Amino acid sequence: MKFRRDDAPANGLRSRKKAKTRLTIEEAALALFAEQGYEATTVEQIAERVDISTTTFFRYFPSKSDVVLCQQGAQLPLLRQTIIDRPAGENDLLAAQHAILAIWVPAIDPVHTKRAGMAAANSAVLRGLYNDINRSWLNAIAEALAERRGLAEADEQSKITARVALGVFTDAIGSWVSKDCRDDLSTVISQHFDTLRRLSGDWAQTN
Repeated sequence: MKFRRDDAPANGLRSRKKAKTRLTIEEAALALFAEQGYEATTVEQIAERVDISTTTFFRYFPSKSDVVLCQQGAQLPLLRQTIIDRPAGENDLLAAQHAILAIWVPAIDPVHTKRAGMAAANSAVLRGLYNDINRSWLNAIAEALAERRGLAEADEQSKITARVALGVFTDAIGSWVSKDCRDDLSTVISQHFDTLRRLSGDWAQTN
């Protein structure tokens, strides 16, 4: 998954040029990652495609992996607070679902998400980095779910609910990307959560 940059609108010609250059580097790098693989792509190749020096590349991104991973945590504080602020009578899973739909979905970049997904699918390095990010998301969601119930730290219920919510969300993103991001993402995610609830009801009836 790849979030759009949430930088404030750039003021002045210099700032606008810097923002445009950063976006151009990001787009070129993701395209190369998708075309030939993350490991096979060098910073030199990215710089050449954008017609900049490698020194300029590193002014915008500390490393090659940051092109893919930048912005991945930008929405997390707001997501966390949105979960905490959901109505007290709402169950935890629904609170997480509503927060994801309200905060994460509008910020997702379809084109960059598809390219980043293609790059990660063929890169053990990127999959490992994404796993680290997922753990930070999981911890933040679990802590928010616990806090909305008045707990000082995440308990087992919060951790399990966070894991389930994140799993449903990730699976929905995968399904959406596999269909070239054509469908409405909010609908796809809601359908996946609905499927989980239907299955939960079926499991309860058989036990």
